[in-house]
Amino acid sequence: MDWIRLTKSGRDLTGLKGRLIDVTEEELKKHNTRNDCWTCIRGMVYNVSAYMDFHPGGEEELMRAAGIDGTDLFDQVHRWVNYESMLKECLVGRMVVKASTMWY
Repeated sequence: MDWIRLTKSGRDLTGLKGRLIDVTEEELKKHNTRNDCWTCIRGMVYNVSAYMDFHPGGEEELMRAAGIDGTDLFDQVHRWVNYESMLKECLVGRMVVKASTMWY
């Protein structure tokens, strides 16, 4: 099955049953394995686990962005790619910055 067919199959590629969530850096870091791989591109978090078998550069390249903000890595090679369209069915949610508690 090719990637386009898979994204149109109705299969839940996010693992969240269509729910969008706010993702902290702590949460993103937890998803850093081949079978549970999230990455952030320009503030949006995607579960790219299902894309591993389809990535032209291979699993190893995709894993470089596992559990982190992969924007810079993505832009080095794929700046021209419409990732929003290609990964829309993998969208987990948006990155949020946890407010730190500072005492003055």
